[in-house]
Amino acid sequence: MKSSKKWLLLASAALIVLTSACSKNDSKDGADTNTGATGDKGEKVTIELFNQKSEIKDNLKKIIDDFQKENPNIIVNQVQVPDSRKVLYARMSTNDVPDIMSIFPNESDFQSQAKSGYFMDLTGSDVLANVNPSFLKDIKYEDKDFSVPLTMNAYGIYYNVNKFNELGLTVPTTWAELEKTAAAIKEKGLIPFATSFKAEWSAGHLTETLMANGAGVEAANKFFADAAAKAESDPGFQKLIQQMDFIRDNSQPDAAGADYPDAVNLFAKGEALMMPQGIWAVPMIEQAGMEDEYKMFPVPNEDGKGIVLGGVDYALAISAKTEHPEEAKKFVKYMTEKSTAQYLADNEKSPSTIDGVKANAPQTEDVTKLLAEEGRYYPWLHFNWAAGKDASWGAQASAYFIIKAKPEFEKAINKEFEK
Repeated sequence: MKSSKKWLLLASAALIVLTSACSKNDSKDGADTNTGATGDKGEKVTIELFNQKSEIKDNLKKIIDDFQKENPNIIVNQVQVPDSRKVLYARMSTNDVPDIMSIFPNESDFQSQAKSGYFMDLTGSDVLANVNPSFLKDIKYEDKDFSVPLTMNAYGIYYNVNKFNELGLTVPTTWAELEKTAAAIKEKGLIPFATSFKAEWSAGHLTETLMANGAGVEAANKFFADAAAKAESDPGFQKLIQQMDFIRDNSQPDAAGADYPDAVNLFAKGEALMMPQGIWAVPMIEQAGMEDEYKMFPVPNEDGKGIVLGGVDYALAISAKTEHPEEAKKFVKYMTEKSTAQYLADNEKSPSTIDGVKANAPQTEDVTKLLAEEGRYYPWLHFNWAAGKDASWGAQASAYFIIKAKPEFEKAINKEFEK
């Protein structure tokens, strides 16, 4: 791993220089200030909800407030911190597991954690009674249910409808059309893309989607699984690099030092006309004060039928060792009730897994409608990778966006995927 670490150190050094002039919008929110005492029946019990989805922090607070009105003896402390995944995994390693935690059940990390016994087995529990069974089949471990999926995600490119109309631009469906659209925006002295290369997870999601569309899902999956497929000679990976260069060259000047909120704010202010991101960004766009109409389109590919990558987005798991199992299950079941799920869908705008709940989200419907169309929707590529590889991929993609060192990027990917 020496060469990979050296490569990332170079990127980090470049990032330090670039970020000195950039705004710092990282969330510094921690736990909500609710307190309560654990005691015998009738006394207040406090349970912790560790939330990894910063976009819905305020929505969760409203849900928690409503739950506590109905259950005054149960205090729910929402904890939401920067680098939440790293923090959660560190806490797991020291047996400091939250009572309830949001997790990503499609991913290898979750499967490994379920195997290690961190999560309560909910198979057959009434906690899952309102969840559409079709959303459970791909997130089981050894045919058992250890999580409660609540919403789905999908990835695409946001665009400013008003400004597209003003400039006479149409929604691109092929990569060539996307290049022409970016050029037309640049000619008007505007920024084509708002991006956040500093955010490794964001760089990872973007590049996964680019490679799936550029190479095709089957070829992309084969590249990552085949030890003989080298980054420097694989056609799909080389196309990815070209597309990354295009996105980089058409982003805001300080994109290398921009974090996720920076990109959202740039798009919401109308300074950039497009933003590659997932449907999870809608609440942040709204909170940033977006005044123009905006929508999404699928990441374009050569045949004009861009595919959408996605999976379970917000899901909850309960600690197998929680001291308050009944209270934890009661809250999670409350999250699956139709009225709660509908409130979340109305505000968070993601497709719901709960029977009878539908999100009214015209901003993202041109992407989310493809979740039900065969040949247009596929699970995230990293669902097939070993635990931790998605983080490595994001780190290497971020590093390339920042310093654009092609041989180092290729070597790092070969090393990370044991090629």
